[in-house]
Order: sequence, then C-alpha cells, then structure tokens
Amino acid sequence: MDFSAMMQHAQEYHFLLQLAILLVAASVGGWLASKVSMPPVLGQILVGIIIGPTVFDLVDGENVLIRDISQIGVVFLMFLAGLETDLKELKASGKGASIIAMGGVLLPLGLGTLVPLLFFKSFLPDGDAHHQLMFALYIGTILTATSVSISVSVLRDMKQLASKQGISILGAAIIDDVVGIILLAVVSGMVNPSADTNITQLMIKIVSFFVIAVIGGIIISKGITKFAQGSVWRDRIVTFAIILCFIFAYLAEMFSVAAITGAYFAGVALATTPYRHRVVSKIQSFAYALFTPIFFVSIGLSAVIKSDIVNYIGYALVIVVIAIFGKIVGCGLGARLSGFKGKQSLQVGVGMIARAEVALIVANQGLRSNIITNRTFTSIVLLVVISTIVTPPLLKMLFKNEKPVEVSECE
Repeated sequence: MDFSAMMQHAQEYHFLLQLAILLVAASVGGWLASKVSMPPVLGQILVGIIIGPTVFDLVDGENVLIRDISQIGVVFLMFLAGLETDLKELKASGKGASIIAMGGVLLPLGLGTLVPLLFFKSFLPDGDAHHQLMFALYIGTILTATSVSISVSVLRDMKQLASKQGISILGAAIIDDVVGIILLAVVSGMVNPSADTNITQLMIKIVSFFVIAVIGGIIISKGITKFAQGSVWRDRIVTFAIILCFIFAYLAEMFSVAAITGAYFAGVALATTPYRHRVVSKIQSFAYALFTPIFFVSIGLSAVIKSDIVNYIGYALVIVVIAIFGKIVGCGLGARLSGFKGKQSLQVGVGMIARAEVALIVANQGLRSNIITNRTFTSIVLLVVISTIVTPPLLKMLFKNEKPVEVSECE
C-alpha cells in the first residue's frame, strides 16, 4: 500500500479528527466546570484557550468548517432564546431595555474614548489631534459591543432566561447591536471619509429588516396556529423551524443586522405557536450535542494572546476594566432607572459585560485599516477572554437564590 497516498487521503478527512478533538474538549471542559459548581460554558471556553494557539495550538480556529459550525451554534442558541421568550414580557420591557442599552453604550463609549486619549496617547496610531480623537473614538466603539450568547447559555441552565431580568438583557442586547452597527458606520466614516459609508442607507436597511421581521413573524405565527394541524405538521414542524431560523438569520445579515438577531426574532415568532415546546426539545437535543459546544470552545480558540503583552499589561488591563465597569455601571444604572431593584440591576449589568465575536471582528477591521495598533488589538483579545471567563460565575453567584422561571405553556 502506498503510504504517502494513504496519508494524503487521511489528510482530506482531517477535519473529522479536529471535530472529535473539539467535542472531547467541550465535554471534558463542561464536566470539570460542573464539578466545581461552575456553568459548563466556562469550562468549554477555558479548554478552547488551552487547545488553541494561546497554549498548545492543537486545533486550527481559522478552519472554515469549524467557523461555520460555531456560527450555526450561536444562531441556534439565540433561536432557542427567542423560543423561550415571553412576548408579553418582551413588549413590556421595551422602554426599560432601551434605557439599559443606552447606558451600556454611552458609558463604555465615553470611557473607551477618553481614557486612551488622555492617558495612553502613545498606544494610538500617529496623527494630529483630530485623528487621534477619531482613533480613540474607535476604541470606545469597540467597547460598546455586547455578546449575550454566554449569558443566554448560563441563564438557560439556571432557568432564568424567562425572568424579567433575562428578558431585559435580551431586549437590551438587540438594541445594543443596532446602535453598535450605526456607531461603527459613523465612526468609520469619520476616521476614513473616503470609505463608502452611507448612514441614511444603513438606517433604511436596519428599519426595513425589523419591519419585515415583525410582519413576517406575525404572518408565520398566525398561519401555523391556524392551519398547521395534524400529524403531518407535527412530523415536519422542526424542519420548518430550522428553515425559518436560517432564513431570518440570513435576512438579518443581508440588511446589516447580526444573524443572531434574526435567529432570535424567528424564535420569538414560533414561541407564540402551539409547537413551541416540541421545537425547543428537538432542537436543543442536537444543538447542545454538537453545535453550541463547538461555538463556546471556538471562542477560546480565537483568543490569541501574544507573550509581548507583558510590555503593556497596564494599558491592556485598563481597557479590560473600563469595558467591564462601563457595562456593569451603565446597564445597571439603566436598569435602576427602569424600576429594577439594586440586586436585579446588578444582575442585568453583569449579564451585559461579555464581549466575543463582534468585538474581535470590529477590532480586526480597525487593525487592518491602521485605526488601532497591535497593542490595542491584543488588549481587546484579553478583554474577550476575561469577560467571557468572569461572566458565568458572576451570573451564577448573583442568581444563586432566585426561584426558577419556567417557560409558559402555549394554549
């Protein structure tokens, strides 16, 4: 037998071995975390860091297949969050969620702009006073990004996703996402006026998506409730739900809104149908067996922390502190103004601190455009690592004595 040919053939299927390593790592990480009374997601993220380029470099986090599977994982996670959302509670939390989101955007934006500009000018790219202000403003914009996928997973495990705090976190995250997209477009246009940035067009696209999502969701919900009866529909409803989830996620990206927001809206639409619990039970069984564990491990894989960070660890830690402090205080104050009590406000603030894929994407774009330096980019990576590690145990501690909130049954 030709050994080289055999090795070449095996190399074509190397991705299967990598997937096996990821799933073993996710299982071991989740099990170890549960042994010390921590959420499994924490162990999965940590083990991703260990097997990724930061430590042993066993798995290629840039592998297209792994990236695609992890993207499906976060889409399913937010779809399930939508399915478990009480629509009445979501509507009721609209004003409060807006105030929470604004607090969580304005404070990190302000701190992320002023602190580097006043105290760390040497870490900004070279330029005149105006350009350095724009560079600092871009850092502030990166710090506004929130990734609630980690909070969603922890709150689901503790049966708190349907609580008033959980719904407010989800609602605020959607608003935060939209505001962040607009901010990024505005700041990018100010830093690089030659860029093709049309704010009016962007606003039209975003508003169009939400109109389509709401109208489409109502039509789908009423259509399924009225016409989808009998065993034929029961057998196919899960497939239809997945199709709907992917279409909404794709439409969201097409209209410049995050795919997870589209998936969430699809889940909310199906949450009002009689098949809500059937869809949840079926989808979570395979999503949590394959897709979401790979997503959380891939967060760890994406964290590439270089050894030279010791030369500017002070700056990096300041970025981490103001990012976390800005979300806890900004969102916490917003929650307080919305009528939440002290502990509940803190729960909401902590639920909004995690940063993940959005912050990394925006930071990477800034690095490629020479808007931020390598030092700032590595600091953002450190922020992603620390914020994703501290969020699960903090949420677990804050919700420890809370009564579980079950998802209401459909009629």
